[in-house]
Amino acid sequence: MHAASRPDLPPTNRSKRLTNSSDNRLKVARINPWQRTMPNWLQSLLFLQRSSDLISVLLVGATLSIYSWTVWTQQQWTREYRKLETLQRQERDLTSANETLKEQLAQQAESPASGLVNPTTANTIFLPPAKERKSQAVPKPKTSQQPAATIPLGY
Repeated sequence: MHAASRPDLPPTNRSKRLTNSSDNRLKVARINPWQRTMPNWLQSLLFLQRSSDLISVLLVGATLSIYSWTVWTQQQWTREYRKLETLQRQERDLTSANETLKEQLAQQAESPASGLVNPTTANTIFLPPAKERKSQAVPKPKTSQQPAATIPLGY
């Protein structure tokens, strides 16, 4: 339908039209958009944008890492503090149990059925002193006769 409403051109005109369109294609030069020169102020603004983008990414990364480190250390501190509280509670329990045992032993010692006697001078046992032993001298290692100034003490 569309082709019927269009008037047919003679073959000579059609060939000229094709030739002209192919010549126009050859004459068109493609322009690389990156080769366009930009003004200096625009280049500096683009550089500033890229720099601020990079700095922003680095700051976000640093912030997240510091935040995660803070959360981790708080969790570690809480865990260790709970351990400390548990150990202190156990220490109190052990001290209480130890004092209870001492009290029970003292009560058992005071009862007449235990067979224990209060110490007096009459029932004191004297032991002869042990013989004195001679201490053996430990040989000292030989030190070299180097002056102390030449040997560095450390770094």
